[in-house]
Amino acid sequence: MESDLLKYELWFTKLDISNTSKNRLSDCLYNAKNIYNSNKTQLLSTNIINEKVADKIIDNKDNLDIDKLYEKFQSYNQKLVTRPMAHFPEKLKVISNAPYGIFYIGTFPEKFDKCVSIVGARRCSEYGRWAAKEIAGALARRGYIIVSGMALGIDNESHIGALNEDGITVAVLGCGVDICYPRNNINTYVQIQKKGAIISEFYPGTKPLNYNFPSRNRIISALSNQVVVIEAKEKSGSLITADYALEQGKDIYALPGRISDLLSHGCNRLIEQGAGIITSVSDFVNALDDVQINTLYTGALMNCQNFLLEKEDLLVYSCLDFYPKDIERIIAESNLEMMQVLNSIMNLCDKKLIKEVFVNQYVRIK
Repeated sequence: MESDLLKYELWFTKLDISNTSKNRLSDCLYNAKNIYNSNKTQLLSTNIINEKVADKIIDNKDNLDIDKLYEKFQSYNQKLVTRPMAHFPEKLKVISNAPYGIFYIGTFPEKFDKCVSIVGARRCSEYGRWAAKEIAGALARRGYIIVSGMALGIDNESHIGALNEDGITVAVLGCGVDICYPRNNINTYVQIQKKGAIISEFYPGTKPLNYNFPSRNRIISALSNQVVVIEAKEKSGSLITADYALEQGKDIYALPGRISDLLSHGCNRLIEQGAGIITSVSDFVNALDDVQINTLYTGALMNCQNFLLEKEDLLVYSCLDFYPKDIERIIAESNLEMMQVLNSIMNLCDKKLIKEVFVNQYVRIK
């Protein structure tokens, strides 16, 4: 995007109005330059914002030197990708309270198609450190992007595990990308920029305030297809990320632990509630590869009219996609009885239309 347009995108990203208003205005008027050049009447005619928000936009542009803003931003040695730009992640566009813009340093991945987020406790055990590094390394060797929050403990070990395998890793910060937080992770911060990116929705210079981190967690989960939780207390930031992942329809996996360990309570609870359980690094990675291959192979959805499917089979098939779904969820979505669902699953498996990838969890393969 030309600098003339980028300076308007920077202005609009920094503007203190809600993400929802920004996104809807951008979708309506196509880019921030058009928004900047709109008068109050034109802004209100979109029926997206009220008079108070329109006044804020007009007052802001009247009292801000947009060229100086852009000049100062250039001195930060950062980049910005916004919703109208071609390489803004599609996964971020569809979440609740989607960010309008993402600041970054390093190399922003062109796609997040093959991506796993790994999160966990800051004060983790040596076992947790080992597991995070092993899982991240094994995934990186298979070409997965590893996303985490660069916090102490599990997050940092996940980034290191990917970097050790020359993999791509992305750190999502709860502050400006020009701030290394925590400072103890300065080496990881530097290394990630060489093989990945440090990203944030917060404007340069934003301090790492506590209320920024739940917002940051929704981006961690949104960029991934799967979220892995390694060691988490009953109430923790990692479980907030897991909650966002559930809301966004992502698959969650957890590393089990001893019931006597406080750091295992959160993970064991997730498993009890239906999260996938990681009992072997190689089995976990192989299972994810199966799902990935099926997704790439099928590309577009199959036209079921080419097959003679009974009504119940078609209902069950329509409930499934290329990410694992358990029987209880299929029953709830299809409104069929358990035996009907089980019979349909057998029929669809026989026709090689679906496949069991984990125990009682199924995906489409055509």
